[in-house]
Amino acid sequence: MLSQENDIEFSVVSGSNEEMLLGCIASIFETMKGSRYEWSLTVTCNATSDGLAARLRARYPKALIIDNSVSRGFAANHNRVLESSRARYVWLLNDDLVILPDAIQLLTQYLDKPENARVAVASPRLLNPDGSLQASTYGFPSMPQTLLAHSGLREMPFTDALLGRVAPILRSREGSSRFWAHDRIVEVDTLRGACVAMRMKAVRQVGLMVEVAIVGGEETEWHRRFHDHRWKVVYFPDASVIHYGSQTVGNDSRNLYPEYLKGALYFFRTGRSKGAYARFCVALLAVFGARAAVAFVTRNKQEAKVAKAYAAVAWDGLRGK
Repeated sequence: MLSQENDIEFSVVSGSNEEMLLGCIASIFETMKGSRYEWSLTVTCNATSDGLAARLRARYPKALIIDNSVSRGFAANHNRVLESSRARYVWLLNDDLVILPDAIQLLTQYLDKPENARVAVASPRLLNPDGSLQASTYGFPSMPQTLLAHSGLREMPFTDALLGRVAPILRSREGSSRFWAHDRIVEVDTLRGACVAMRMKAVRQVGLMVEVAIVGGEETEWHRRFHDHRWKVVYFPDASVIHYGSQTVGNDSRNLYPEYLKGALYFFRTGRSKGAYARFCVALLAVFGARAAVAFVTRNKQEAKVAKAYAAVAWDGLRGK
């Protein structure tokens, strides 16, 4: 299975659920059984101390198992694989995925077509465990949109319902928001990073992800760089995977929400004027201060902890960190 140069390399990073990781790996082996593509598998054990790396080496002797001595973030772990890979395509995978039959073959065949030679990033359709659609395409974020997303208002059912009506009007192009049928191949601004195939020729030109967060968020700026170099980012619904969602970080997902803001701040810091960026950080501080005040009054310790972490991220962003 392993060779010096492969068609495909899979990069999977372990999270909090070993059973789910093993299910993801098993689905890779199952869908690649009998495939004409040469492939390899790299699994990064993200600072586990319970012997996971040894168990994986015994179970999958031909896979490359990386055993981190310290926990690293989404970008840092996948960058390590991207930097050393000699494959034509590298698939960056969350461990809470199940690859469905023919998904890899169908998307690879699409990427191999001469007319798709400028497609650098492609993602299959994401499905919830019950088989329903999991929205995964987005337009590049605006500052007001990001402010709303992290204000806490997006978590309210009324707000989500309102966005479902307004977004298709404001962003009518298919794939420019999460509110569309996800039923055809379209070029998009950016994608959810749970399952993406990367064309390594493009990665070598554009460079790796910036490493600013623990759980992800850096891919939005990365995708903008691909667009800037006239590469395409594509949503490909003819292939599907099941994505359980939030299983990689386990029960700590809410406490890690502020980590996602780091990627957005880098996106705006490198793409907006200094003045606009500074005003945005100040607005964030005001919002998180208000959230902390409400949490104090209502004695919601969990919310106060999250608001404080958010404020720290915004403050570091204002100081250029």
